Amino acid sequence: MLKTAPIPENEEERQESLESMGILSTPRDPELDRITRLCERIFGTEIVAISLLDNDRQFFKSRVNLAVPETPRDISFCGHAIMHDAPLIIGNAQTDDRFSDNPLVKGAPHIRAYAGVPLSNSKGFKLGTLCIIDTKTREFSDSEIETLKDLAHWVETVLALRYTERNQKQLLADLDAAHRDMMIDSLTGVWNRRGLQELLSREMTAARIKNGSAGVFMLDIDHFKQVNDTYGHLVGDKVIQDIAAIMSSSLRDHDIVGRFGGEEFVCILPGLRLEQTMYLGYKLCNAVRDQCHVTGPDGNSVPITVSVGATWISNETTDLHEPLDVLRVADEALYDAKESGRDTVRYKALDTFGNLDGLSG
Repeated sequence: MLKTAPIPENEEERQESLESMGILSTPRDPELDRITRLCERIFGTEIVAISLLDNDRQFFKSRVNLAVPETPRDISFCGHAIMHDAPLIIGNAQTDDRFSDNPLVKGAPHIRAYAGVPLSNSKGFKLGTLCIIDTKTREFSDSEIETLKDLAHWVETVLALRYTERNQKQLLADLDAAHRDMMIDSLTGVWNRRGLQELLSREMTAARIKNGSAGVFMLDIDHFKQVNDTYGHLVGDKVIQDIAAIMSSSLRDHDIVGRFGGEEFVCILPGLRLEQTMYLGYKLCNAVRDQCHVTGPDGNSVPITVSVGATWISNETTDLHEPLDVLRVADEALYDAKESGRDTVRYKALDTFGNLDGLSG
């Protein structure tokens, strides 16, 4: 009796993570095709595929000697493979209770031998597999399996690179309307907390792979409760909107600005050098102080300033910290800035660079 491919317990989160990468149903990727061709030469198998498990289908991101671009997920071998960390190795599918009645065994492409290594993204979700397939039975040696695992790691690196190469505009274009609304702050039109966490995760992956870096700033509007209490929520909302616009116009097109919640904002600056961090923090402070001109109901100008907490990520720190850790450190630096009199910047290093705390001025 056919045993359909099981569904992971975290399927909803896995699917969401896969979709966020923007790698489904895209044009053929020369680098991935190079890997599958190399697999064909190394292992001498008839079929090689990089599969991605998307809802109810198995989509082949790259394939060798496989005519169809996708197959149903419920009959896929790869659907079984992603349920475990270890490779799925089958020498003869006809004698395996899980697959002996499978249409892909009983009919084309007449699978007999299969070896598949699960592919994971930076968040740990299994996306699919790198698999090699034969129409005749065979055994796979330990050396062959280790080689396949190395090649699968290469595939993961390429997929991660493609993910990080997509800019903010491309990410927005990829999202459907409902998902887009969930990541954009309705008051300001910039990213919300969820969008910021997604993009920070992307930038940390990019820093890890490309030996890159990024500055991360947490900003808080000084004495915002007093502004709301004195001038009303309409003026308070106008202050929040103006600061979002000022930060967006003060930074580069590819820098990321978002509202973290309430009167707090986060800015992520990809490629920022450590020695630039304090300068950019003060630039944000100065821009708000100079450009945020809000008038109260009495016609008087309302002085607005922000406090800034800064930290910095590099390829070394991405291995030690999660996005929430980075935001926590930036928030601790922000607390120091507010304790130091507000309208100023304080820097706090991530653990690996603890000896650089002296940069805070």
